[in-house]
Amino acid sequence: TFDQLVGGNIQYGEEKSIIRTISDQSQSSSALCSNHVMRSGKHFTVFTGHGSVGVIRPVQIKTSDFGEGELNVFCPSMNKFWDYLIGQRTARWTDSNVHCCFSLRSVGLSFWYDWANDHPLMSINGYQSNTPTGLLLDLEDGTLSIYQNGQRLAT
Repeated sequence: TFDQLVGGNIQYGEEKSIIRTISDQSQSSSALCSNHVMRSGKHFTVFTGHGSVGVIRPVQIKTSDFGEGELNVFCPSMNKFWDYLIGQRTARWTDSNVHCCFSLRSVGLSFWYDWANDHPLMSINGYQSNTPTGLLLDLEDGTLSIYQNGQRLAT
């Protein structure tokens, strides 16, 4: 379940494992699953709808650390939040530099961030914007793969 919603256009659905955006708003928001830290194995989930989906290191956003309205638009890809996010680094992160990666579902682009520099985006060949998107996080291999229609499109 998602224990923390950050941003102005996001709300819980029927239960905390379902997240919905508010349809008349187009702000960036994030649903964080901070209390469930994955350390090994393979984890797969399917996303429907619009927006971007991805994986971020375990972080806890403290609203008291921000001014009035600063978190109304939040996405870990926005460089104005990078110093805050990298400040949550723990020894478990070791020397890894990939802290967040996601896919922009409307156009089939993939991004990754080290919260220090911008990096080139990757176009996903064969991506279909109105098709459910699966993400497979493989912590043994250290990969994140994108699936549609049972086919791996990118790793």
